[in-house]
Amino acid sequence: MVALLLALGSTVFAWRAIDQAKDAKDIAIGRASLPGGGPATDAPATPTGPSTTDQGQTPGDPTTAPDDVPRSPGEPPELNERTVYEPKYEKQSLVLRARCSYDMYADLDEPRAAVNEVGYDLRYVMGCGNDAPSLRLGDGVRGSEAARPGMTPQECVDAIRTAPIAQEGRVPVRKATMICVTTNYAAARERGDVWRMVLVEIVAVANDGAVTIQATAWNIPG
Repeated sequence: MVALLLALGSTVFAWRAIDQAKDAKDIAIGRASLPGGGPATDAPATPTGPSTTDQGQTPGDPTTAPDDVPRSPGEPPELNERTVYEPKYEKQSLVLRARCSYDMYADLDEPRAAVNEVGYDLRYVMGCGNDAPSLRLGDGVRGSEAARPGMTPQECVDAIRTAPIAQEGRVPVRKATMICVTTNYAAARERGDVWRMVLVEIVAVANDGAVTIQATAWNIPG
C-alpha cells in the first residue's frame, strides 16, 4: 500500500512538471513574436516633440511671413527696409508754366512736363488773385514735404509714412522746397511701367511764374 501511494505521488508530480514546462514554452514563444523580441508593455510611447508641417512649422504658427501676404490686384507693394530700389534717372529738370485758371501736369515716371491730366503725378497751379502758386499731387500719388537733399528712397518712405502731404494739400512754390513722391502706381501698371520713388526739388521760380523742378527717381520692384 505504501509503495502504491508513493508511485501515485510521483505520477502527479511528473504531470505538474510537464504542465509547468509547457506554460514556460508558451510564454517564450509569445515573447519571441513581439517586435524587437521584447515583452509587451502598456506604457504609452514617449513623445518625440510637436508635429511639424512640410514647411517645418509647428501647428498654429503662421505659414506666411507678414511681408509675403498676398495683396489685392492694383494695390502697391508694401515698402520697408528690405525693399531694393534701382536708380531710374538723376537730376532731370522740368519747367512748369501755367496761368490763371490753367494748370500744367507732369509725369514723374519719364519724366515729362505738359502731359494730360489722366494719370499725372504732379500738378502746377499758378493761382489767381490772392491764391499763391502751388504744387499738388495727383490721384494715387503720395508725398511728403519732410525732404532734404541726398535722401535715400527708404528715408523718403519713412517721411511719407510719418509726415504725409494731406489729400488735396498744396505745396507752396518756393525755391529749395523739396518733396518725396511715390508715383501713380495704377497708371504706371496700366501702361506696363514700374512704380517709382521720386525726390523733387524746386530749383528756380521765374518772374513770369515758370517753375523749374529737378527730380531723381528710383524704380520700385513689384
